[in-house]
Amino acid sequence: MVLDDEPEDPSWLLDHDWLEINKLRQAYKDGGDKALEKAKLDLLEKDVLQFARVACDPDHMPQHLKGAVEEAGYTFQELIGLAKKKQH
Repeated sequence: MVLDDEPEDPSWLLDHDWLEINKLRQAYKDGGDKALEKAKLDLLEKDVLQFARVACDPDHMPQHLKGAVEEAGYTFQELIGLAKKKQH
């Protein structure tokens, strides 16, 4: 995730996701990559579906994570769709 960039299509994000995005941005600003990774892990432990929406922006996802998701038989759009369904 490039923290200064807004997602090109943020339609999958819910209102409370923006709070987490801002927390991740602040973690990065305060402590760099190490703090950002810890904040992402904290979010993953707290709410895996929100993590999928917030941290898995398909436009900025590192290639090795894209590969892992695809090996599991999903695309990011499918994961986002599943996260949206779960919220409703």
